[in-house]
Amino acid sequence: MLRRTAGLLQPRLARRLRARPRAQAFLLLAGLFLFPAIGAHGQTFQTQNPGTGSVAVSGKWQFHTGDDLAWASPAYNGSGWEQLRGDEPWGAQTHPGYTGFAWYRKLIDVTGSAGKLAILIPPVDDAYEIYWNGKKIGSYGSLPPHARWWAVGHSAVYPLGNVPAKGVLALRVWKSALSSFDPWEIGGLEGATVIGNPSVLAMQAGATRYQQEHRQLPQLLIGAVVLVAGLLTMVLFLRERNQWLYLWLAVYLLAEGLLSFRVLDVIRYGLHFTASQLYLQFVGSFQDISLWLLLLTLFGFSRERRWRRWTAGLAALYLTAQAVDVTAMFFWQHGGLFLQWTDAITTAIYVLTPLYILFIVGFGLARRKQMELWPVAIAAFLYGLWNSVYQLSGQGKRFTHSTLDVQLAGWGIHIGSYTFSATFLLDTLLFVVLLFTVTRQQYLERRRQAQVEMEIKSAQEVQQVLVPEDVPAIPGFSIASIYKPATEVGGDFYQVIPLEQGGALVVVGDVSGKGLKAAMVVSLIVGTLRTLADYTQEPGEILRGLNRRLIGRTQGGFATCVAMRIDADGSAAIATAGHFSPLREGKELPLEGALPLGITPDATYEQIVFRMEENETLTFYTDGIVEARNGQGELFGFDRVREMSRAGSSAVQVAEEASAFGQDDDITVLTLTRLAASEPARAAAVKLTTQIATG
Repeated sequence: MLRRTAGLLQPRLARRLRARPRAQAFLLLAGLFLFPAIGAHGQTFQTQNPGTGSVAVSGKWQFHTGDDLAWASPAYNGSGWEQLRGDEPWGAQTHPGYTGFAWYRKLIDVTGSAGKLAILIPPVDDAYEIYWNGKKIGSYGSLPPHARWWAVGHSAVYPLGNVPAKGVLALRVWKSALSSFDPWEIGGLEGATVIGNPSVLAMQAGATRYQQEHRQLPQLLIGAVVLVAGLLTMVLFLRERNQWLYLWLAVYLLAEGLLSFRVLDVIRYGLHFTASQLYLQFVGSFQDISLWLLLLTLFGFSRERRWRRWTAGLAALYLTAQAVDVTAMFFWQHGGLFLQWTDAITTAIYVLTPLYILFIVGFGLARRKQMELWPVAIAAFLYGLWNSVYQLSGQGKRFTHSTLDVQLAGWGIHIGSYTFSATFLLDTLLFVVLLFTVTRQQYLERRRQAQVEMEIKSAQEVQQVLVPEDVPAIPGFSIASIYKPATEVGGDFYQVIPLEQGGALVVVGDVSGKGLKAAMVVSLIVGTLRTLADYTQEPGEILRGLNRRLIGRTQGGFATCVAMRIDADGSAAIATAGHFSPLREGKELPLEGALPLGITPDATYEQIVFRMEENETLTFYTDGIVEARNGQGELFGFDRVREMSRAGSSAVQVAEEASAFGQDDDITVLTLTRLAASEPARAAAVKLTTQIATG
């Protein structure tokens, strides 16, 4: 009221002084007595030179909203300005929620012995320029139209010259638009300014940063441990690219470690507001999303399309909200109502989206009641719930005037000068539990894998028995073969069974599918074949017997097979069950087509008879030969097999060329040659090769 009255009476006083010169002295003295603010610079701060010490600037400052560079001049009459304390933001005094430009002015008078003098300005919200007797002596950040301000302000020291010093200190401050989590009570000076020796003030400013770093030391140490753990986990993933659990854990740990070290960056160097938001929001986003994927993998949801779609959709929404929010920050100095609403909406999205963790944990425990996952479930639940509640508690503070976020920030454990906040404790708990759970899961997985490898090794040993490397000599014939499974065990098979009257029973086939399942069907076929061979050597009868035994035992699969009886004099009978006809000097034998084994119980298999001449060769092969495919998608094909057979290529040559072309399936090639009568009988040459698929 006094300030308004003085402002209204100023024009009247001027007119009276001009009209009545005799009354000038009286009116001037009365005005100064009644209205001491007129012509004054607020409450003048007077002090002796503190020498090697410092002294806080006390008393109120002149304060005015708006902007005019003339206000920096010591000759400017700011008697009509209001008076504010300098150790508390203007929002906590008379201008709640005010943003934009404002000025502080203060008359300072330092007397005493000569010496250097400086002033320490505490953190100011947000950027400022400082003037001493109308001359700019420094700035913090930059003001519009190209505003640049810091996420966390620091104290700064500026020289005032030599003692004695008297003049007007003016502070031109700019406060950015309020965000969704800003309270009303901010803006401008946040603490008392200090005058003193420049070196002393520099030490005081440095001591403040040191104290901040000291309090953050436990968080920085844990952050370093987490960062190293993340790097080691990433190395493990690069060695085992199929272990996605390693990748998600590595990304989570790296993001957590980087967020911990952001505290040091802000304290030591300071980060621009936009840079800080980019760093904080996107690193935090990767941390949250990687945690989702980690939990989905642990609970087995990553294999379900529905969960993958939900996760992809929420991740896209989350990152889009973050991108829009950060983009708005680039234009924040012009932040009107539209940008503030944009900030509020996007903030609501990326604060609520991380609650997805609670759904993953809830559904995961409901589906997989495994005690070993309870620790990570509890830690993740507490982590997600706390972070969401903590962030939500600070939203819209200037409307709700809630102090819940301040109260929550104070929760924790206090040990000496260190404070372990609830957020820090929950982060550390989740880190430890995740490492333990993932390590345990991988140990169990390794043990299961070792058991599977032992089973596969046993299956290989059984298959080597079923497909022997050596067969007895068949007088009058030469046999060569090669078998190359696409995986550790395969679904191809062949048997060469000598007959008592001379000659042999030759069977070559292929079970649908690959791996251990196909190998088990092979063992059933070979066992049945050996039994049937004791009762009949007719190829058609043998195929019918195999078909009856396989009905209902292939779990929807089937087997192709060709069986041939060759006598000592070259007479032969052959039948097929859906298998390729053998090549006779490059030409297929004219076999009757028939259904594969294991499809229908009443299938019939017609056989043909022919005679092998001396030096003639029959080539048996499976579909892994013709279906070999190169990088351009071209098939090896029948024509190449026929040409190689016509050219007299050996079984090994055919198989190796098809394998080099691009093996996709099990490969088997068997050649049978009738020797000339003058050639001595020799043992059949059988070669078994095992290869692990690379495709």
